[in-house]
Amino acid sequence: MFTQLFGHYLLNKNYITTEQLKKALEEKNNTRVKLGALAIDAGYMTAEQVEKVHEAQRRLDKRIGDIAVEMGFLTDEQVGELLSKQKTANIVIGQTLMDLGYMTNADFEKALAEYKASAGFAGDDNDDMLAENIIGAFGLEDLADKDFYVEYLLLFARNTIRFIGDDFVFTGCTKNPELKSAYLCSQDIKGKVSAYTAIGCDKAAFFTLASRYAGENVDEDEFAEACTGEFLNLQNGLFAVNVSNLEGVELDLTPQVSEKDVTLNIDDGISVSLAFSFGNVNLVICRN
Repeated sequence: MFTQLFGHYLLNKNYITTEQLKKALEEKNNTRVKLGALAIDAGYMTAEQVEKVHEAQRRLDKRIGDIAVEMGFLTDEQVGELLSKQKTANIVIGQTLMDLGYMTNADFEKALAEYKASAGFAGDDNDDMLAENIIGAFGLEDLADKDFYVEYLLLFARNTIRFIGDDFVFTGCTKNPELKSAYLCSQDIKGKVSAYTAIGCDKAAFFTLASRYAGENVDEDEFAEACTGEFLNLQNGLFAVNVSNLEGVELDLTPQVSEKDVTLNIDDGISVSLAFSFGNVNLVICRN
């Protein structure tokens, strides 16, 4: 989930614009993380050293790793370690932003160091670390039920990555908002841990979301509503199972409800915005 939270940080700190981030999300699956970005992420090299290696490569017919070793910036062991991480590195979004010319190596180094310091972790998807990061990023410290919101958001992010795609970032969280939505799918969680949940967006994003979940093109309202509703039901069903396993509490789910041109006035809850490469989606969570 590093990509989603790091992207949120870059937006909030004005390193990039929303449009630049959306473009990077579209391109990131075609991005190959380079050794320089990996070395910066690992703390083995500075942006200035990476630039010196890149400059040397313009004059020498040698690989980046070999030049970095010759210049004394890396050891052979470190190069091997970094290259082994290329397929699983959590810095693809940063590399993509640099490839597109939206950030420099120095920008990336500075932003990554700031983010890691503020987040308190090195980018690993450790739930405890991610939970603390979400609380800080979304300003949930003063919510009485912050643990509930954090657990729900962590699960929603994982399910979105698994079943919809990872080309999104969180762009904000609004407490007790008024939310207008062209398409909205909602479901209540009933029991000791109760809540109103909903997914809302415009028509184009709603149909794309449904198509991705279904694994086929969805072009009819009824089918789109059914697919989005099933995704929400899957999310809430897994949440109910987790609550049952942890607390021994059984929860019930109401049937999903689909509506159009809805205005929600939320008195005790949050709306979390997700920017996908195909459009914006809002997740509403409201304790009741």
